[in-house]
Parts: sequence; C-alpha cells; structure tokens
Amino acid sequence: MKKLILISLVLFPFYISADFDNKCSVLITLRLQTNDDAYKDAISKITQCEKYDILSVTSFLEESISKVYITDLIQNFCMFNHEIITLIDEQTSNLSCVHRGKQRIERKFN
Repeated sequence: MKKLILISLVLFPFYISADFDNKCSVLITLRLQTNDDAYKDAISKITQCEKYDILSVTSFLEESISKVYITDLIQNFCMFNHEIITLIDEQTSNLSCVHRGKQRIERKFN
C-alpha cells in the first residue's frame, strides 16, 4: 500500500501555489525636480497592484510624515485579517501587508 502511494505521488505530482506570490513595491521619496505630490504618485502605483499582492512601501520622508502616510495606506489598502508589518524610523519607514484589491471607500460625515 505504501508503495502504491509513493508511486502515485511520483507519477502525478501536484503543485501547491500560494495566493501571495506577487510583490508590489512602492517608494515614497521627496521630489526635488518636480512639484508632484509623492504620496499621490504612490497611491496611483498602489492602485495598479492586484488583490493578494504583498504590498511593500518604503518611505524616505520625515518620520512624522511617514507615520501619517503609512497609517493611511494601512487603513485604505491592507487586509486586516493578515499580518501587517511596519517599521517607522527617522531615516526610512517601511510597510508590508497583503493588498485588499481596491481602496476602501472613504466615509463622509456631514
């Protein structure tokens, strides 16, 4: 019986694929040559990522600004039922999470 199972495993291999194979990397840096908003540019790149991509964001902005941007990205683009990793530092800040596929709808309070 054991030989039959081993032979079937060798003859009929199966592939296990993870949903989280793709990585979507985004950099947020200060623009010296243009007046474009670095955060808006990052958002436009993130919207091109697909659902279940690993969203990896690196910010080279000031710590206080990076905190705001990364918090906003977590709230809008990360799945909360998967691990979210952040590192906020004076020099470089990072965020890694699973992309939810589309941006959450912003609530408007009147």
